[in-house]
Amino acid sequence: MHATESQAELPPPIAQPIAAALDRGATVITSNHRAARSLRHSFDLRNRREGRTLWQPANALPWDAWASGLWQQMLVEGTATQLLLSRSQEHAIWRSILAADRERSESLQSTDSLAELAADAWRLLARHNGLPRLRGAWPSAETKALQRWSAEFEQRCRTQGLLPRARLEATLQEVIEAGQLRLSAPLALTGFDDFTPAQRSLIEAIKITGSEVEELRTEIASEEKTLVQAANEIEEIHAAARWAKERLLQHPGAQIAIIVPALDGRRGAIDRIFREVLAPELEDIQASHDAPYEFSLGVPLSETPIVRVALELLRWTLAPLPVERISRLLVSPLFAMREEERSARATFDAFELRRARLLLPEISLKWLSTTLHRSRSAAPPIHLRRTLDAMLRVVDGIRAERQPRSAWAEWIRELLEEARWGRESGDDSIEFQTRQKWESTLDDLAALDFDGSRVTLQQALRELERLAQQTMFAPESHNAPVQVMGPLEAAGSRFDALWFLGAGDLGWPIKSSPSALLPWAMQRDLGVPGADATADDARARRITERLAASAPDIIFSYAAESSDGAQRPSPLLHALHLETPPIAQVAPQEQEKEVVALEEIHDTTSIPPLPVHVIAGGSEILKLQAACGFRAFAERRLGSAELREIELGMDAAERGSVLHRVLEHFWKQTGSQAALKAMSREERNTMLAQSIEEGLRKASALAEGAWEKAYLDLQRARLWALLDPWLDLELNRPPFTVERTEEELKDVVIGPLHLTVRVDRVDATEEGEVILDYKTGVAKSPQWLGERPDEPQLPLYAVLTSTDEGETALTDLAFAQIRAGKEMALDSFSERRPSKKYPKLSLEEQLAEWRRVLTQLATDFHNGAATVAPKNYPTTCAHCAQRILCRLNPAAFDEEFDEETIDAANG
Repeated sequence: MHATESQAELPPPIAQPIAAALDRGATVITSNHRAARSLRHSFDLRNRREGRTLWQPANALPWDAWASGLWQQMLVEGTATQLLLSRSQEHAIWRSILAADRERSESLQSTDSLAELAADAWRLLARHNGLPRLRGAWPSAETKALQRWSAEFEQRCRTQGLLPRARLEATLQEVIEAGQLRLSAPLALTGFDDFTPAQRSLIEAIKITGSEVEELRTEIASEEKTLVQAANEIEEIHAAARWAKERLLQHPGAQIAIIVPALDGRRGAIDRIFREVLAPELEDIQASHDAPYEFSLGVPLSETPIVRVALELLRWTLAPLPVERISRLLVSPLFAMREEERSARATFDAFELRRARLLLPEISLKWLSTTLHRSRSAAPPIHLRRTLDAMLRVVDGIRAERQPRSAWAEWIRELLEEARWGRESGDDSIEFQTRQKWESTLDDLAALDFDGSRVTLQQALRELERLAQQTMFAPESHNAPVQVMGPLEAAGSRFDALWFLGAGDLGWPIKSSPSALLPWAMQRDLGVPGADATADDARARRITERLAASAPDIIFSYAAESSDGAQRPSPLLHALHLETPPIAQVAPQEQEKEVVALEEIHDTTSIPPLPVHVIAGGSEILKLQAACGFRAFAERRLGSAELREIELGMDAAERGSVLHRVLEHFWKQTGSQAALKAMSREERNTMLAQSIEEGLRKASALAEGAWEKAYLDLQRARLWALLDPWLDLELNRPPFTVERTEEELKDVVIGPLHLTVRVDRVDATEEGEVILDYKTGVAKSPQWLGERPDEPQLPLYAVLTSTDEGETALTDLAFAQIRAGKEMALDSFSERRPSKKYPKLSLEEQLAEWRRVLTQLATDFHNGAATVAPKNYPTTCAHCAQRILCRLNPAAFDEEFDEETIDAANG
């Protein structure tokens, strides 16, 4: 369900005293931005409903905007000269003070975080008229440090003509008492649970001048107040969503509030469940209409998708980024993405980037540009390449290491323009609003030039990131019928119904924390929140009572089991005399959806035949077919494969390839066991070292930094530790000559399949040929056997060396298990112990059996035998990427499919 146009035109409730104050031209001051916005909207809708065509806009402002507006008015009139500081400008002053303080002791906190802590403590004192108290004698080192920093902060503000925001009320009070400012319109205050001492002093000063000031109450007589208990937090959210849906169905024009303490921590779950219950049609990613609910509280600007990409691009100009973050940029529609290049960029990311990096943990802007220029792809992402080149020109064009922040802000705009930041098709509404907020944040960065300092690009970007983290962004309200907000945001608003989520004793009231830099006794005397438990409880009780009088229908709920443990109703609810019906009565379960009988269709359509040429995949095709026919079909015929995981350094496959190249080089140079025995220890070490260098040659070419070089040294040591004892094992074998190594056999035939395979090594011995398959993982000779062999590579090689009549020069085949410690061994067919399941056969008999088994597997794959039939469930499925496609039915197997079973099966 979603809000219709007719629903949007119905005005939400507006209290008569507030409407009357607005009608007579009073300035209505609210405690928060949401309440002011809601009042302006309600006033306009009321006038439209009454048929009015012209009216003065409602002069409803939050306190901060009203007070700042008074000061700006004085600046324009010339009756004031002090610059009103923004929060970021204040932070810059505090940070410079702390950075220059030689008496400051070592701290685990950064200068930025400590500056924020000091600024917050000073603001607390200013708002509670407590700055004179700070000048007294206090014993703690923290307070003495704050005294020092505050004195310097106030001195700088005086000498430079600066006005901190927390001193605005006190300064306005002084101006009004001096007769330099007189308010022309009456004031109406609404939605304040408390006034700070500084606010109260200013209000009293205004009243003394004769200006009209009244406090408006907006309470509603509650018809029904209820407390319900849910089993857990998820059930509680589901119940609230069902209740809201039912209310909207019964009263389409209703305004509903969902109040949530600590909303940030539950926002994700609420959004998911409300979308599922209230607007299931929005699960479609192409859906574009507004949801019937919205969060009044925004998110940090830095967490919005378009700004996240902008910050990532800017960080990339300073230093290389981890590969996975580059991967996200490459597929982002917000970075130089053209529709015709989408596939090319995804292909480059999935294959070339991951293959080319080998061991680079991070990738620079220049490295990626160079790699794209060297790409041999038939369809490289040319637009992306040109974009990277343009970005590099902007980076190379930096004129000076230190510049004003305003200059860096223009440089950032230029870089993002060259980076084709944003969607090629244009921003949607939310992205447009986000971009406007971003531009405002860049202006805030430029405003830090107020002190005339110059900074490096790294400093400017650090300040910009901090601004983006502190700036809250919320899309323009579409006045959804269901508003999700915190308890303080609801101040000054009226609703048709209200549900308070999380009213348990562990979550409400929210505990306030006093300042760590101020003495507790001082904070208690000043009435600072968090310093006096009794005062805090009284404040929370007033908020609770105000919420209970904000709508005629009120529901409080709590989860019996929360993430913090078992809980009971908040003690603040006791005085409300709430009814306690079962939650199912308040929010009935929706009727279960009708289960439609599954229609089974027997698909007799044959799949297209395989082409009569070499099929990519080699022996892996037979291995997959033996494991599960569906997996082989999905991966090798449908092309359904998961992306390789990006690991720091080489992954297991890359390390295995390096080992193969090392041994290939070693045996091509050495040739035989006899030659190996004839080597001195020094000659053998030299040859092994040269071979290791050859194996790592490609990786060495990419090693630019100290990390990569150190990593390669570690790989050299690892290879040496594996291969030196392996060569000792080779010396103890019967005499052999290495005839072939890493030999590629092209267009070999097994059944109806044409494959290309690579044989690791073939040795010639006195008895005949021996095929070796290098293994760095666990592999045992019984894995060659049975109707569905786990390791069919060596059997395939063996079959390919023999004729249909069984004639062969082969005498043995073996896993060369190159593993550390006791697991290093040569596991051969000739030395395999027979078992009841797999009796001993001669090599000729085994070759015939392998030919039959492998031919059958090849035929099954060729014919499209794609039955979902894992060989050893659940072990076979543990690392399969086809779970979504195969729709495996665990009930068809004996073992339960869970992680513990898989772990046990994998040993």
